[in-house]
Amino acid sequence: MESQIVHKAAFLLHECNEPEQVVVERLKEYFPSLSLTERERYVSEAWDQVHGQGVPEA
Repeated sequence: MESQIVHKAAFLLHECNEPEQVVVERLKEYFPSLSLTERERYVSEAWDQVHGQGVPEA
């Protein structure tokens, strides 16, 4: 499930060009059981992926 959450956050950040705080709020619509802290962490992970940080080299 974690990968689904990060994927959704990355989609919202990259494809929808949503600001980070908006994505944190939007994740609540898709994953209502997540706490604010969890949503912020997933958005941070997604931001790193979208911007090329923290991605393992092939």
